[in-house]
Amino acid sequence: MADISELKSRLNDDVARVAAHLLPSGRRVGREWEAGSISGEAGKSLKVHLAGERAGVWSDFATGETGDLITLWQKVCGLTLWETLKAIKSWLGIQDPVFEARQRKIYHNPILPPKATSWETPVMQYLTGTRLLSLAGVLAYRVQEADKIGPWASSRRQTPWTGPWIIFPSFHGSTLKFVKYLHLERKDGKKITFPEPGCEPVLFGWQAFPENARVGTITEGEIDAITAWDYGYPGLSVPFGGGTGAKHQWIESEFERLDQLELIYLCMDGDGPGRSAMADLIDRLGRHRCRVVTLPFKDLNECRQRGVTKEQIDECFRNARSLDPEELRNARDFLPDVVEAFYPSGDHEPGMRMPFHKLDGKFLFRAGELTVWTGATGSGKSQILGYAIANGMYQGFRFCVASLEMRPQQLLKRLAKQLSGLDRPSREYLAHIHNFYADRLWLFTLVGKSRVERLIEVFDYARRRYGVTHFVVDSLMRLGVGSEAYEEQEKVAFALTDFAVTHAVHVHLVAHTRKADPQKGFGLPGAEDIKGASELGANASNIIGVFRDKRHEQKLAKAEEDLQRGVHVPDIEELRNKPGVFLHVSKQRNGDWDGSIALWFDVQSFQYLERYGQDIVRYLDFSAAKPHAVHPVMDDHEEVMEWTL
Repeated sequence: MADISELKSRLNDDVARVAAHLLPSGRRVGREWEAGSISGEAGKSLKVHLAGERAGVWSDFATGETGDLITLWQKVCGLTLWETLKAIKSWLGIQDPVFEARQRKIYHNPILPPKATSWETPVMQYLTGTRLLSLAGVLAYRVQEADKIGPWASSRRQTPWTGPWIIFPSFHGSTLKFVKYLHLERKDGKKITFPEPGCEPVLFGWQAFPENARVGTITEGEIDAITAWDYGYPGLSVPFGGGTGAKHQWIESEFERLDQLELIYLCMDGDGPGRSAMADLIDRLGRHRCRVVTLPFKDLNECRQRGVTKEQIDECFRNARSLDPEELRNARDFLPDVVEAFYPSGDHEPGMRMPFHKLDGKFLFRAGELTVWTGATGSGKSQILGYAIANGMYQGFRFCVASLEMRPQQLLKRLAKQLSGLDRPSREYLAHIHNFYADRLWLFTLVGKSRVERLIEVFDYARRRYGVTHFVVDSLMRLGVGSEAYEEQEKVAFALTDFAVTHAVHVHLVAHTRKADPQKGFGLPGAEDIKGASELGANASNIIGVFRDKRHEQKLAKAEEDLQRGVHVPDIEELRNKPGVFLHVSKQRNGDWDGSIALWFDVQSFQYLERYGQDIVRYLDFSAAKPHAVHPVMDDHEEVMEWTL
């Protein structure tokens, strides 16, 4: 993903061609390109350095203007900075990844209530008196107030409909995109605040942000953004406060607009949610351009109220730091993580669960891991991984799937069966399922071979823009690596592992097994059975093998058909109780369990059941548009027969 820093570097690498493109009537003189002015005519007043430490720097000695190649491009073409970046990408042949299978959400643009006619109201006195915001800042950010807002407000969180309300509008250009309301009063000491539903989540403050600025400040609240402006640092505020996950939906909408920022100051609250937000933002917006500002008090507005001067705030910004590389940490920093490992604060260890009760408390897909799924051809490893994806989406995780062996419609057909629990969902049901995908599933749509570098480039984009946390590569053989090219396979394993660890995501890699030894037969596949370099298994945090006994499944299917025709089948119960599929966890680096579980494959729904005759799970109940429980309810005292292969 090319942001402004990458584009600047690319232009500087080819500065002579850029200068000739922008100033075609100029000429090269030694180590400089000379022209008359930014209009491009011949002359000597404007010079562009072509080599050395100042390569890419230009100066117009007639006007005193100077800058880099991006500024020159902007002035020559008469564009805004954002438009300039798009033009540069086009000229360089850079195309951001496009996820064709994604359905964009439909948002509505809000309409502001009638604004107050007087600045002597309690709201404005609160902002300029209690909060010490300048009137100029309030006007620049177009903050408004109202006595009442839409009737939908009273139905949410038991909030009052009547005011006084402070209204924080978020604009893109002249278009109102998002509105957040804050009641002047408090309830039990807590703020009453919420966004208008159905609006596109965007940053607050673009209306006061300099159009061509390359440095920006992101705060945790709207009042802090205006305070930053008063201190001389035009601020933008996140719409949903601190934290991670869904609170950062705004990144998807603002991703391209933020490309113009070379330097982003993160000025979040100093509490837990603020720290969590900073870690997530740094990863998604780019560690190279983010700097963390440490304040003497909780946030910028508290600094303002406590009399912190502009000179003191300037010092805080000068001392803003980039976070150390993930590879370098002091052991003392891990105390909270170790305490959490011994004494989990939640009900469960964080991670994605498998769709099987038998693995509850035994196995998790954790952040920063690579899982290798392996099995013989036809064993159903991709199919059971698809079932895990369906279950994971229900849990709220976001996936990007590179199914290099299967066309998107085939993959989505299988997922539709697994999510609905039906062999043939109706057209309306399919539309409902695809709406479910809107913020959960993206597809890398190439079918065939792909270079791992391009795959990771797209994965990186999906992680940063859409907040995807699970990535699927199906399969290794489609990454342009030969079955005997062990050195290349090792590079792929390292690249995928590095991506997972660096971005705290989970990568699922499908890999085939070696052919079975006719003398030994073939049991549950493990690390030693993965086809290819040993580094595949060595780098994986988890190895999951799939074994499917198709002969038994065919025998059972024939016995069921015989029963339907009235034929007596004396061993039918024995056939039914014998599983046809085994899922074998041969490695779990960050867990305490390995072993296997028995499963039954349902050919109609493509789901995997934990016992014969178990109810199919309908993850998305179309009639009520509410999903059922992730797992079917089972009697805690039910005896489950355990099988071994």
